[in-house]
Amino acid sequence: MSRRENGFVALFLTRHGQRPEGAEGSPTEISLACQFSLVSPRYHMTLPAIGLWHSALVIAAASGLTGIASASGGPAPVFEKPQPVTLSELRVRKVTGVSAVEVSDYAPGHYAGPLEPAPPHADMNPRKALVVLWEGHSHRFIFSHEASYCPLLELPGGEAMCNQFFEGNLGEAELFNNMGRKEKNSFIEVIESGPQRVWVRWTYLAVNMLDDSAPRLRGTEDYFAYPNGLILRRMEYDSLMPDAVIGYSTQPVELFGVAPVGKLIRDLFPRDAQWGDYHTHTALDLYSDQRYDLYWGEDGTVRRSGDDATLAAISCSPGCALVMPFREGLLFAVLGHASGFPAGRSQLVDHCTPGHWPIGWLNSQTSLWKPGSPYPYSFGSIGQFFVPEGKRMQSFAEDYPKYCQDMDLNRWTASRVFYVLLGAARDWDEVRRFGREWLDKGVKCGEPESIADL
Repeated sequence: MSRRENGFVALFLTRHGQRPEGAEGSPTEISLACQFSLVSPRYHMTLPAIGLWHSALVIAAASGLTGIASASGGPAPVFEKPQPVTLSELRVRKVTGVSAVEVSDYAPGHYAGPLEPAPPHADMNPRKALVVLWEGHSHRFIFSHEASYCPLLELPGGEAMCNQFFEGNLGEAELFNNMGRKEKNSFIEVIESGPQRVWVRWTYLAVNMLDDSAPRLRGTEDYFAYPNGLILRRMEYDSLMPDAVIGYSTQPVELFGVAPVGKLIRDLFPRDAQWGDYHTHTALDLYSDQRYDLYWGEDGTVRRSGDDATLAAISCSPGCALVMPFREGLLFAVLGHASGFPAGRSQLVDHCTPGHWPIGWLNSQTSLWKPGSPYPYSFGSIGQFFVPEGKRMQSFAEDYPKYCQDMDLNRWTASRVFYVLLGAARDWDEVRRFGREWLDKGVKCGEPESIADL
């Protein structure tokens, strides 16, 4: 039997009071492992009787267990793939709960110009995208082919937040380049399309910008969206070069923004009345009143409210939120000890230097932004890095390359699963409430349903 068939039978037996052969643990633990065996290569339960599989399918069909994915842990039984729609058609479509819809004509940042040739643009249809949208919420969550399917949490004006992917050590392997945006190197699967829950799996190969013949690592990320407008990101990776430093990643979360075509920082963020600059980023301690704020001036200057000691203290907090406070709404990413980011190994790094960011095209690894560019662009950022136990980067240029050589750290990152809560909020109190309520669930915050009642 296949892995999926084995997992289904194990799940069926567990739910009917029987213990699958070779399964250990409580009924709840076995049931969870069985559900993940349906969709994850890391879980595989062996059941020898093919006849049992046939019997289980027959009984399960009669019991309704082969229906909606949320009931069985697997995808719904569709026999014809839904066809893509246009953005115009999507605007008039009624949404119930939460829904995932493929569109054929999307481009990030309200870009309406040509996306050809390929390269430098994405292959096949570069405007292909999967759009997650909600009933009663104005933001959208978009997996865009032109953006290497790296998901963008987007507001109606086209501004967006991205929290990136497992970037290869030393910047040696990326996705925001000609190789990384190929369909064979980055692709998505819809496991559940709504209305109670959307479940999208994103798989990618981190490749060198000049040559994709030897991928460095394979990332697997699951995104669960619920009708309340929140998303859970579940991420892990496997090294494809286990003996090489460049086969690993110590940087799973990098917060940066997307500016729509023709928009400047002053158009997107609130202006500080006293200083005249713009509030672009915040690292917020969810368990104290500490915060680290960044302000950009129109002349390229950066002002910080908080110092390195403040950022270090927030890194050690049980939980923090990285926030982009757009005029249209606060977009945030929450992480903490309970979601897989232990204080002794985690560090927040301030990369906000406008001389390096923004870049010219949000999917261009090396192109710098130029005034008057017809493209939307990306900017940032505050990044989360893993460091050796008890150590901290004092100089990023010196310490980051050194820590990347630590193979114990590298293997640790490849052996772990991490979770991040993503969403949009109306105010700072809402960010705190969402983040704390989720992290306070402890290890259960790794369960998709942990965000459903926030």
